Amino acid sequence: MNSTPFRRARPRYSGRAAGQPPLWLIYALLFVPIALLIVFNYVPAASALFHAFTHWDPGRPSAWAGLDNFQQLLDDPVFLKSLKNLCKLGIFVFIVNLTAPFLVAEMIFHLRSERWSYASRVALVLPMIVPGVVVFMIWQYIYSDAGILTAFLEGLGLNNWIYGWLSHPKTALWAVACVGFPFAHGFNVLVYYAGLTNIPVSILEAAEVDGLGAAGKIMRLHVPLILSQIRLLTIVTMIGVTNGFESVYILTRDGGPGYETMVPGLYMFLNGFVFDRMGYAAAIGLLLLVFLLTFTVLFNRLVRTEDYDPGT
Repeated sequence: MNSTPFRRARPRYSGRAAGQPPLWLIYALLFVPIALLIVFNYVPAASALFHAFTHWDPGRPSAWAGLDNFQQLLDDPVFLKSLKNLCKLGIFVFIVNLTAPFLVAEMIFHLRSERWSYASRVALVLPMIVPGVVVFMIWQYIYSDAGILTAFLEGLGLNNWIYGWLSHPKTALWAVACVGFPFAHGFNVLVYYAGLTNIPVSILEAAEVDGLGAAGKIMRLHVPLILSQIRLLTIVTMIGVTNGFESVYILTRDGGPGYETMVPGLYMFLNGFVFDRMGYAAAIGLLLLVFLLTFTVLFNRLVRTEDYDPGT
């Protein structure tokens, strides 16, 4: 009698599951979005990088200029003014965009009723469906001479406090900065809330046993354990502040009065599509790109986060 144990024949692995489309078809379909990305994203970006070192006006051939565009930027008073305005806006936006949503997320996180917690999150998300242009136009009406803010101050008898909010040099920049009040942006709140809900319950219970108060939990537990969310929102906010100019363009059209609300993004747009100085605009865009890349790399290295390990 044969003592050799019976062995089942191993099925041959064909490398493709049953019903899976042919490999060539997968590559062909993948080629389409990659080709579109290259044509409509990477090629224009590469063209902008090249033309940043040229004198290029629409309809005319470009001429190599070397670092001439960047030298002009260093001596351009409008560009330097836009950098100062960007610093002021950036500080204000960072403070309100990183603190106000965090406070709102904390309040939602501490709600005992799951129904009210869900309703609060929905209420914060609903304004996100309104186009940003509509929001800026509403604020333009609020700041107008017949707007809500002027009528409110007149009703309180504070006529001396009424300004041309978008036309007065002292108030124009801060009027633009206050667009979006009370700054409880739904995306930021949800990011914070997701981080808070991922904190292990055992840590929160241990903090209660140790007698840690509400303020102590927030500063010693919540903030350190949501550093990943803080880092994400910091980078996203920096990109939005540096590149964004939609609010300034809709509210003031040209960065006025004078150049009191001019920002680099708007100055780049005006040079490219109003003044027909595409090479100069590309140089501004290149500087913004280098700044954002440098900030992102350095910030990621300085603010390192690690996933929580329950065994540690």
